[in-house]
Parts: sequence; structure tokens; C-alpha cells
Amino acid sequence: MRFRATILLLMLFTIARAQEGTLSMRAGYSFPFAPWGVWSDDVTSLYANNDLTFYPGDGYILTFDTELKSRNDFLSYRLGAFYHYGSAYDRYEDNNQLSEGWLYLSGAGIYGGVSLKAGWEHVGIFNTYAAGIFSFDYRLELQYSSKLGVVPIGDKIGEAVSGPGGKFELGCYGKFRGFGIYPSFQIFYTYNRQSQALLLKTVNISAGYTF
Repeated sequence: MRFRATILLLMLFTIARAQEGTLSMRAGYSFPFAPWGVWSDDVTSLYANNDLTFYPGDGYILTFDTELKSRNDFLSYRLGAFYHYGSAYDRYEDNNQLSEGWLYLSGAGIYGGVSLKAGWEHVGIFNTYAAGIFSFDYRLELQYSSKLGVVPIGDKIGEAVSGPGGKFELGCYGKFRGFGIYPSFQIFYTYNRQSQALLLKTVNISAGYTF
């Protein structure tokens, strides 16, 4: 296994050197800044429970991108992937019972598209349009504790929303000696046949290196 991994790394290094400064790789961390959740046409769906919406600070997104320049300085091709995780807690209490809910939303996706750039060698702005396949898993754990001496009741509910998705990104960059930083505003959107949709608005901070 180590021998195969070494060969793979050598192949990637050879490809990167052959690109002559046109291949960049970067990794980033995203902060959702607006409430988000899964929306559904079906009002009886788990996704329509607005009491368990995610808010800023409840989740994060990790991004991984590879960018390959084209013959035009203003255009490059983008391939990437992301991982999302969010969790929230909700509590309701009255004279009879205590109800608690733990909500989880995890997901991942791959995408490809184009990136437009305007600026100079070291600083500038960029705009990315990408499409891909996204998959999210939505889980809710409920616990009802009665104050009347009844044994607590628990329940677990889960659904998934997977399908085609899109990513929009608007940001700026700063580069020096191959190293770069790319702060940006990003939007992730996905929609499936069950009329369920997910929209994520985030601020992303990425860092990378151009080979």
C-alpha cells in the first residue's frame, strides 16, 4: 500500500511540474452566515420542521479545489469537493413533559466548472460557476421525558436529499511565490425529485499553492 501511494505521489508531482505554473490546489474552511435547512413541498415532511433550523455557528464546510488554467489568462477550469456538517439542539418543556431534539445534517459533493479572473499577477478578483452531484443526510433524534412517572420515549427519524447541485463563488485572491489566499462568498444549492432543496450561504477562507 505504501509503495502504491509513493508511485501516486510521484505521478502527481510529475504532472504538476509539467503544468508549468498552471495548476493550483487549495483547501478551505467555510462559515455559514445565514439560517439554513432543508426545504420541502410536503408540509408533513421532516424537512418542513422550522423549529430545528440551523443557524450561524451550528455547522461548517470543508472545501478542496484544483484549478487548471486555460490558454486565456482570465479563464480557468475548476474541480472540487466539499464536506458539510451541522448539528443543532432544540428543547421544549411544559407541566407534563420535557421534549428534546438533536438535529444533524451531514453531506458531501463533487463539482466542476469554470472560474473567471480579473486583476494582476499577485492580486485580483474571481468568480466561479460549478455544477455537480451533492448528497446530504438529515437525522433527527427525539427524546420525550414525562413528568408523570412514565418511562421516557425516544425516536429517530432520517431522510436524505441527494441530486444535482450547483456552486457559486465570488471572491478575491492574493498570491506570492506560489502561495495564495482566497477569501470568498459561496453559495451551495441542491434539489431532488421529491421537491426537497437545500441552500447554503457561506464565507470561505482558502489557502493553496500553485505548482
